[in-house]
Amino acid sequence: MWGLMVGQVNMAVSMVAGMSLGIVVDDTVHFLSKYLRARREQGMDAEAAVRHAFSSVGVAIVMTSVILVAGFMVLAQSTFGLNSQMALLTGIAIVMAIIADLLLLPALLMRLDSKKLTVKTKKKAVIKSPPQGDSA
Repeated sequence: MWGLMVGQVNMAVSMVAGMSLGIVVDDTVHFLSKYLRARREQGMDAEAAVRHAFSSVGVAIVMTSVILVAGFMVLAQSTFGLNSQMALLTGIAIVMAIIADLLLLPALLMRLDSKKLTVKTKKKAVIKSPPQGDSA
């Protein structure tokens, strides 16, 4: 993406991309932890677990992302080129990540995890308990 916008990808950009990935993965992990807790501990289906995750951490994820982007956009005003480019790249990565976390991640979870639950449910339904009362 940066290569398309600016026309160059160098060592500094690749290092900043790694740093940006480290920053943005936190929101995804936060959302997924609430989602998995709702699925495992509360027995919710995929859609209800996504709703629970949004209600629990949705505002926090959006607010931290907005604050981070605002902070990096202040740094983007720097006259030092490397700082400015790093801040711009990181801000773009955070915006793209929050869009993916809010739109793509829930859709993927509902699509892929609901099938997983259905397969487990079908397997459990086939198992029969041994007859009671016949003891030798």
